[in-house]
Amino acid sequence: MQHEQRRYAALRADQETIARAAAWLRHDAVQSQYAGLSRQEYAFGMASLLDVVAINLADLPPSLREHAVRVCRTMLGDRMDMPATRRTRRR
Repeated sequence: MQHEQRRYAALRADQETIARAAAWLRHDAVQSQYAGLSRQEYAFGMASLLDVVAINLADLPPSLREHAVRVCRTMLGDRMDMPATRRTRRR
């Protein structure tokens, strides 16, 4: 029972990460439009694809799921997946 709960919690966390990346893409596209940049439809298209991936995340192979989450974390600036990043505090 606990294994299933942990699995569901991990799936939900991954879905939220991908959904946050999609929301960031949409927000960034709108902000870019205000700055005079065009072609925001590419960002909206990519955000829609990320929404579909988030919805169907449980059906994806584990390697594809991990890659999608890693890419979205990188988009959001989360560097925890980067082995070169130092994770300890210096004294």
